[in-house]
Amino acid sequence: MKKLIVTAAAFLAFAAPASRAQQSMAGILADYDGELRESVRRADGVLHVDTPAMIAKLKSLHITTYVYLVWHAATDWDDLCNEFLPAAAQAGIDVWVYLVPPSECTPACSLPFGDDYVQWGAQIGQLSLRYPQLKAWAIDDFNSNLKTFTRDYVRQMTQAAKAVNPQLQFLPLMYFAQISTAFLDSYAGNIDGIIMAYRDDPHPNTQVSATLAPQLDSLIGLMQPYGRTLILMIYASALSHTPLPPSAEYVADTVRTGLSYLRAGLIGGVVTYVLPLGNQPDPNSLNPAHSGLGFAACSVLGGTHTSPGDYAAVGTDAAIDPMAGQYSLTFWQMHTFAGGASLPGYHFKQVLVNGQVIWERDVADSSPDQWMQETVDLTAMLSQQTSAQISFRILDKKGVSSYYATTRFDDAIGSGVALPDPGFESPDSWTAEATQPGLLAGIGIFDANRPQESFRAVQEQYGPHRLLFLAMALGDQALIDGAGQILNAFLSGDKIAAASAADSLAQAAGDRGDSVLSEQATLVAADLRN
Repeated sequence: MKKLIVTAAAFLAFAAPASRAQQSMAGILADYDGELRESVRRADGVLHVDTPAMIAKLKSLHITTYVYLVWHAATDWDDLCNEFLPAAAQAGIDVWVYLVPPSECTPACSLPFGDDYVQWGAQIGQLSLRYPQLKAWAIDDFNSNLKTFTRDYVRQMTQAAKAVNPQLQFLPLMYFAQISTAFLDSYAGNIDGIIMAYRDDPHPNTQVSATLAPQLDSLIGLMQPYGRTLILMIYASALSHTPLPPSAEYVADTVRTGLSYLRAGLIGGVVTYVLPLGNQPDPNSLNPAHSGLGFAACSVLGGTHTSPGDYAAVGTDAAIDPMAGQYSLTFWQMHTFAGGASLPGYHFKQVLVNGQVIWERDVADSSPDQWMQETVDLTAMLSQQTSAQISFRILDKKGVSSYYATTRFDDAIGSGVALPDPGFESPDSWTAEATQPGLLAGIGIFDANRPQESFRAVQEQYGPHRLLFLAMALGDQALIDGAGQILNAFLSGDKIAAASAADSLAQAAGDRGDSVLSEQATLVAADLRN
């Protein structure tokens, strides 16, 4: 039982000294956006938010909080006010309102108040009086819009909200590199915390998760003197200009790390970004391979400073038929880059045989996002050989400061040349290398089940934590002990014991008349057994 005492005590110690408002920012298990919409347009011609489906799905995810984006339809605000908030209140789910900044006001800002963020503060404050489970509001990409969000303007925004409801919290969304002492010195007095969207800065991607803990450690130390809450956002759908979408394994790993910091009382919560919830199209649903499921991806990430000769490559040993007489390699290639027109002379797609470049093309010489077939005659190179090293790569002939590009290769079929994995379907068949961390190379495998697997990865981890937070909010020590037993069994890897303990908690909560905890415990027990 010692582990239970430590877990609960750490959380309580975090919340206890804070104000009532700050306590509302602790123990947060949240999801953002990815809203489900009705399948039939109403009389106004709009597909409204499907509130019943959303609530059912969010309850099954075991969240404490839903971050509601007001942007995708002109009716989103009315749907929030008239339908979603009443249903969320009944389900025991807190809500944050999420707005887009001026840089995202194409084709439109959040409606109905547009870029009048003082008015937004006042209106959200009024709404939070009607629905006390409306706890906070947030603005996207805050650090990229500081010309609008000056310290004085943010003061006006937050004062307009807090004049109506002093407990209403305001949280800008930012990235690790932009959260600094200078920012906190200027803004900490007018914000209640920061949502940090994790990416592998300074080389943004959703493949590498090793920098998450160091980033959290750094920000926790930086923000502690200011007494502001840190909320972690994890990408469960693609981050702009990244080579690959986050895999279910990546989502599970980063959420697991975030929850360990939450249990220790070091951060206020975890938010998943656009976790696939159900019947809406998955933003990563298109298979990027030319054929099959696998492809090679070699990338120069945004924010990366390169030098001439920097590269990212995948390679393998090919068998050469000494009797063939004629040798060639046919393959498919494409590229993607950020922004408008591609600049020539920087990034080059290349194929090498035994370290010698046998084919190359500047990414500026062809249209992006189009597969093209290439054939190279290798007869002069491979006669009298029995094996050869074949490599595919992106190489910078001139250094860049920040110029994202990804190259993809697929279906490398040889004549007289036998690659062990010509379709790039097995990562173990290829060796990846890069000259620096800002360049990534590897084999991407399209996973059609990624949405369900990612949802399941979060659901499984949120559930036991949600039960503990619900029990602690009730202040019933017997229920706290029962929820702690579930969490401890889950963390130790014993899902069967955790499920059995969840059954017991459901019964105990039902006997005490708490239907929300009882229902959640029943759902968690079923999840753990699946």
